[in-house]
Amino acid sequence: MIREKLILGAVCAMLCTAASGCFTGVESTPRISLSDVKKQQAAGATPEQQLLADLAPEPPSRWLPGRRLRVDDDKIGLALTAASAPTAGLTGHDIVFESAAPAVSLTGTDATEFTFHRADAPSEKYYYQTPVEISALDTLAALSVPFTIDLEMVERIDSLLRGRRLYVKTPAWYDPADERRACVGLRHVPILVDSVVAGTSNYPAAVLFTVEEPERRNAVCPSSKPQQRMVYMTVGRSRAATRNFDVLFAFENPRKSYPEIKDDVWELIVRSRVQTAMSRDECRLALGAPPSVLRTPTYGGMREIWQYSDGVYLVFDDGYLSNFRL
Repeated sequence: MIREKLILGAVCAMLCTAASGCFTGVESTPRISLSDVKKQQAAGATPEQQLLADLAPEPPSRWLPGRRLRVDDDKIGLALTAASAPTAGLTGHDIVFESAAPAVSLTGTDATEFTFHRADAPSEKYYYQTPVEISALDTLAALSVPFTIDLEMVERIDSLLRGRRLYVKTPAWYDPADERRACVGLRHVPILVDSVVAGTSNYPAAVLFTVEEPERRNAVCPSSKPQQRMVYMTVGRSRAATRNFDVLFAFENPRKSYPEIKDDVWELIVRSRVQTAMSRDECRLALGAPPSVLRTPTYGGMREIWQYSDGVYLVFDDGYLSNFRL
């Protein structure tokens, strides 16, 4: 009996020591704070990602009278209160912020009402409510009025980009004189940013630019303004921000990163074209990364199928393009 007690005591002592050691180990592990995570993310960010990373909408608690929003669609009337002036024909016009005041929502809860007037007709008032009482307004990081574009944000982007020499990565170009007229432009060519203007509520910034090489200016994408083209850009970190600056532009010439690519193949890439025997890297540069990739083993090796929208697909056998449909 004594021997069993001694053994039991020894086992308990060992367990206590082990438990103490584990506890000490956990306590000595440093915590990873949110700021540490942000620093790690910033360290891995490209210069293009960093350029507009700190550009955020001004919180509504700091809005001053005179702030302008560009109306992108007459449907804004669906988001305004019934006391607002008619919104028919308001598309393309500016509304000007006047004030924020306490209000009661349709459900009887406390809210904040923002008053705007039409820039060219100050007597026409528009009212937008948010379900946050005015005493808690400073808890809102941003306020997005549906179907509008924050012109102050556009001006800040313009101040950062105007006059810059960049390399455009997207061929989704538009005619500045007809914002709905899309065309297939060029990739990876040098451009000069002329200005940044209001785009749409989904793509708030429209970047107007001139292709630097004269021989390429009118080679593709007809425009009523022969020297100028336009691309739409998103801003911010939301899920809807799929066309941010780093997706559309590069600071450095991408050609320098691929000296092994032959000139004739690079010209295909610039024009978003492919041909058989091109590598996966070359095709990615020409068409962008595919949203869907299917890999299947074959008798000869590995087959890879890249699927894009609109029925476009590429077929690779052992890493080289063997079939495609554009």
